[in-house]
Amino acid sequence: MAEAGPSPILPGIARYTAPMLFGPLFNWALYGVLCVQTYVYSYNFPDDKRLLKLLAYFVFLLETAQTALTGADAYYWFMAGFGDLGSLMKPWFARIDIAVMDGVISFIVQVFFGYRIWTLNRRLWWLCLIIAALSVTQAIGAFWDGFMGKSNVIKPSLYLWFSSSVLADILIAVAMAYLLIQRRGNENRYSNYVLPRVVRLTIETNMLTTTVAIVTFALYIGFPNEVYYATPAGVIGKL
Repeated sequence: MAEAGPSPILPGIARYTAPMLFGPLFNWALYGVLCVQTYVYSYNFPDDKRLLKLLAYFVFLLETAQTALTGADAYYWFMAGFGDLGSLMKPWFARIDIAVMDGVISFIVQVFFGYRIWTLNRRLWWLCLIIAALSVTQAIGAFWDGFMGKSNVIKPSLYLWFSSSVLADILIAVAMAYLLIQRRGNENRYSNYVLPRVVRLTIETNMLTTTVAIVTFALYIGFPNEVYYATPAGVIGKL
């Protein structure tokens, strides 16, 4: 009796597999950048407060775990499950390393920047509370999507997750831009040299994160039956 041949490749399968492959690849590439950034931070700022250093290293450990899990996803999808469409359709660890861990990382970073804004201008306490509330909301949406979301449907959890995260990042960028303008003309060296560099870096980082989140959300809404959004969603945590 002749053995059954390999399963035929479905037409247009690359539209499904390419975003799922590029996401982990970009995630691993950005992890290299993160390693360098962590080393530079530990080398140049040894006298930072212990809590701040612990927070930075904790986020690095989360990012490391996320990178390892995305590698496991790629292994199960494209190596152990090679040619098995059933394996390709399973999320494996994706709901944890993309949704849940991105939500946790975003929460930590956004709340930290909210605290920084408050320390630079305490009159903006109300804005910091809004940022914190939005950060909590996006984390709830991320956990909802990770633990209770269903595949192949338009999920309210994603609306909650991405919209709240985008708004929080925009508010952080706007607040930092306001603080930068406010500090101009100050005779203090820290205000004229160090602080503007920190603020500009924060603005650039938040705008990049916001842009990627908007692109992810737009791809999800614009192509609900595709997984194009998987590529940008896989790198948000590294930004």
